[in-house]
Amino acid sequence: MTFSFRRLQAIVIKEWKDAVKNPQILLTAAMPIVFSFLFNRKGTSDPSIFTFPLLLAVSITGAFVQANMIAEEKEKNTLRMLMLSPASPAEVLIGKSVATTALTLIVMAGSVAVSVIPNVNPFWLAVLIVLLLIAFLAFGTTIGLLSRTVTESSIVGLPLMLVVIMGPLLESSMNVGWFTAVVDWLPTRHFMLGVSGLLEGGGISDIGRHLSALFLWSVAACALCVGVYARKRIDR
Repeated sequence: MTFSFRRLQAIVIKEWKDAVKNPQILLTAAMPIVFSFLFNRKGTSDPSIFTFPLLLAVSITGAFVQANMIAEEKEKNTLRMLMLSPASPAEVLIGKSVATTALTLIVMAGSVAVSVIPNVNPFWLAVLIVLLLIAFLAFGTTIGLLSRTVTESSIVGLPLMLVVIMGPLLESSMNVGWFTAVVDWLPTRHFMLGVSGLLEGGGISDIGRHLSALFLWSVAACALCVGVYARKRIDR
């Protein structure tokens, strides 16, 4: 089974058309921009003021929207047809992710445009964002593959995403040992610490541990996604 850019292009175009015609997806994607307006009034003394809208864009748009789109195709039985088509797993998984990635980047650009942008190294910030986005796209795809309906993906996916997003923000206020231990492993925690290091003028030596953790999260999430896809492809 060879990789075909023509098949990939067809999948990407279809996904993009479906995304921009779905009002639920567009309203969900607008949430980070709305929060950016609200957070913009508080200034940038707290790193979370800058990172929270970015986390929302990556997690809500990148993961939650991705899960809904995959689950919707499962519900319509079109995903099953695509799995059994000549398209390779790489073509399907990449094609299903390109439209969501583009939408996420647009939302992030809108969030940044309405925010007070601090003095931060743009290259390392982009690396942190890309690694987190890859992990969340893979998680979103996995949730969509495991869900039977769009409603089920929302019931399962949204609470998980909120825990992952809000966990690092609530850690200091809760002061619970086991909760802190769990939060310290979350990719969003490493993202926030990495951005905080950049806001303090740090470089690769200061955020290297967080970059490594995010890289491992993205690899593990992609491996999980490919494994679930392979299993669902042969399920009857």
